[in-house]
Amino acid sequence: MTRMKCRFNDVGLWIIWRSFYDALLIQLLFCCVWSVTSMATIKPVFNKTPVNVTFYRGETATLPCSVSNLGSSSVVWKRIDEPHVLTVGEFAFVSDPKFSVKYIPFRDEWNLIIDHVEPKHSGRYECQISTKDDIVRYVDLNVINVNIDGPHLVEKGHPIRLTCNASGNSRSPTDINWYIGGKRLYDGLNHNVRIITYPRSDVNTLYSELRITKSDTEDSGTYVCQTTFYNDILKVAKHNLSVIIADSNQTKRGTMADGSVNSVKDNKRPSSRNTGNTSRRLEIAFMPYLFTFLVAWCFAQ
Repeated sequence: MTRMKCRFNDVGLWIIWRSFYDALLIQLLFCCVWSVTSMATIKPVFNKTPVNVTFYRGETATLPCSVSNLGSSSVVWKRIDEPHVLTVGEFAFVSDPKFSVKYIPFRDEWNLIIDHVEPKHSGRYECQISTKDDIVRYVDLNVINVNIDGPHLVEKGHPIRLTCNASGNSRSPTDINWYIGGKRLYDGLNHNVRIITYPRSDVNTLYSELRITKSDTEDSGTYVCQTTFYNDILKVAKHNLSVIIADSNQTKRGTMADGSVNSVKDNKRPSSRNTGNTSRRLEIAFMPYLFTFLVAWCFAQ
């Protein structure tokens, strides 16, 4: 009786183990089928990334694009106003070496990189997923250009005029400040300094003009134009200027400080050329009288 009970227990354990084993196999098979089906049916989607980015001229611009469930599809970058693609996957299809793609696997990012970005690169780009429906996300690139126009040499006492302009793609910068030697310049700080700032919305540019009415040697140095953009990005442009003292000896030699010729004549020392011309004119004037005297003398003989 005891022996039959042991056999019954062994059979029961075997049945339980077999059932558990079969259930595990079925579950694994179901997971495999579900994974394959999911890869085939779940569409890739864009993750949340900025769609409007701003960089300054000369910086490395990064246009972000993150895609989940990419599967066998590829990420394609192109500019909307150009027919050809820029990149497909991690490969660039343009001759310009400035363009490349940086793939970050753990964030599913396929970012477009533009080295030493220029204002001409401003515009709208599209990150496209190469599926049957061609899913697209647009990214706007704004490149700000800041520069200073003006002379590098100014004579002492002459006016100084420097112009700084900062331009953007979607909007103008919000403010421009002037500095020299780490010291900020203010409009009306004294009667000699004026700063005039005015925007041009048609070209998304903010202009600022620095005027110094009467320059001095203390005005020599590096002038800095600092612009502030709407997202608190700061950028500066630099301009070296020297105030020089005009050489008075140049004027004595006949060359004025502005490059014109000195017209003042010194009458105390006439040139030898002028003296020779005067003697010759006197000889010509007395020739008729000499000829008449010789003719009269001949007839008298």
